[in-house]
Amino acid sequence: MFEVLNLVFTEGEVKRLKHNVPETVTVDVSISKITQKEPSIAILDFTYAVDYKPQVGQVKIVGQAYCKDTPQNIKKAQAEFKKKKILPMEYGARVINMINANAGMNSIFLIRPFNLLPPFMPPLISTEEPKKKK
Repeated sequence: MFEVLNLVFTEGEVKRLKHNVPETVTVDVSISKITQKEPSIAILDFTYAVDYKPQVGQVKIVGQAYCKDTPQNIKKAQAEFKKKKILPMEYGARVINMINANAGMNSIFLIRPFNLLPPFMPPLISTEEPKKKK
């Protein structure tokens, strides 16, 4: 499984199309390229995209994830990616989740001037007292 060493953002874009409250917010993380930099280092080019629907706004963050794994796993992931154009989850689940969390948190700084909602829900807080264990 790829271990994320570093995430580097290379591009960001925010569009506010309408001043409506979005009905839904969808988030997508896609990998466009896997490059083996060194025997145990792979660079994954990614795009983090948020769509505020219907046609309220869009956010896009492009970057690279520097990852470490065995040379065999990197070659297997590259071969699978070349065939199906998706990152195999057995190698990349951790990477996708790291990109999602990191880009999501950083997107707050981009979207604030456009008055868009954060692309994630904070944990719900309850005012009820916790149930006692028996």
